[in-house]
Amino acid sequence: MPTPKRVTPWLTMSVAQGNAVQAGGLIGAAVLARHAGRKGAHGMPWMIASRLLAYFSEHAFSHWIVGRALGIRFTGYGLHGTSHPHLYPPGVRWVFSHLPLLSARAEPASLRAASPVARAAMYSAGTLGTVLVGLAIPAYAMGHGVPRARGLLVASGVVTNAFVILSEVLRPGGDLSRAWRALREHTG
Repeated sequence: MPTPKRVTPWLTMSVAQGNAVQAGGLIGAAVLARHAGRKGAHGMPWMIASRLLAYFSEHAFSHWIVGRALGIRFTGYGLHGTSHPHLYPPGVRWVFSHLPLLSARAEPASLRAASPVARAAMYSAGTLGTVLVGLAIPAYAMGHGVPRARGLLVASGVVTNAFVILSEVLRPGGDLSRAWRALREHTG
């Protein structure tokens, strides 16, 4: 199966720049989630802001954290819209094609030299990070009495995370498809 065409970024960042942006985003999301919890009945806007900020900060950073821990080197980050616009309906497609999303750019030689298990872990880390943070923020808010947090938890758990997981499994260039191929290489 041919490798899907890589998305051309609007902007490239160094690893340090990309990590600073994402770490700042995740810290900001944690601060907003805590504030939402303190606001209780009035915390819903803060909870939503927390989830949105985390959404832009969790995926590529998770790839980098796990990849680096397993010896994979990165050249930087690319900033661009979704890498799979065809999965969205027309109106939403335009929005996701223009959202500023980051992608971790693995150094090709380092990626080839990594074990299949290391590659599988690095590829799956982005999706896992997205799913876990997507559940943690509304769960935290729900535990602190934020109204409609249960609805966001259900939406994150069922709709959002199901879409993320399915798009990453079904798409040939999806992270979970790549992880599966690396694991098959390991066992095959």
